[in-house]
Amino acid sequence: MSYTANSIPVRGPSAPTEYELIDSDPHFNRVVGYFRTSDYGVWAASTAGFPLALAAMERLESSAGPYKAPNKIPGGALRVATFLGLSGGFLLAYIRSSQRFLGWKENAREVKLDRYEIKKSLSEGKLPYHENESLLDDRLKDVANRNSQNSVAIAAIIPWFNFVHHPYHGINIQKYYETRPGEEDWGFGKLTPYEEIKAKYAKHIE
Repeated sequence: MSYTANSIPVRGPSAPTEYELIDSDPHFNRVVGYFRTSDYGVWAASTAGFPLALAAMERLESSAGPYKAPNKIPGGALRVATFLGLSGGFLLAYIRSSQRFLGWKENAREVKLDRYEIKKSLSEGKLPYHENESLLDDRLKDVANRNSQNSVAIAAIIPWFNFVHHPYHGINIQKYYETRPGEEDWGFGKLTPYEEIKAKYAKHIE
């Protein structure tokens, strides 16, 4: 079902943050796409660290008993340790990137990337968050957003990602129609008015 003009959900303002809010509920692909080199470093270190830690513990305190030579660690145990390190490292990198979208950490690089990405979409007459590509109706998009927004805060307990293209991102789209220093060189020219873009895709999102 689609919302009518009188039943569109109302979202309260986002809580103030130390850094600029980019997106209060970024799509999974955006979060991963904005990973920094340091995020990949954390991911790689975690992947390697788990099996290395297992080997180190075996050498420090052999499973054969006190003062015994360390046993060879079974391949299955190493594979499990590597999987845990890979999964945990990805989750940590995802949390770090998400926190920058939310403005919880320094995010100057991400702000610039986001502004370029959104302004490019607007210049091409496309909806910036691709909600027209979702197969869900308005109500399910609303539910999806309410389930995933700020879920990064409990990601260590319940990893919950946003895989839905929806229009609820906690920002005023008009900020992208302003030109900040250095953006003149991007060559986007006059951006298509947002209301005009919405009207173009109204059959998908109204």
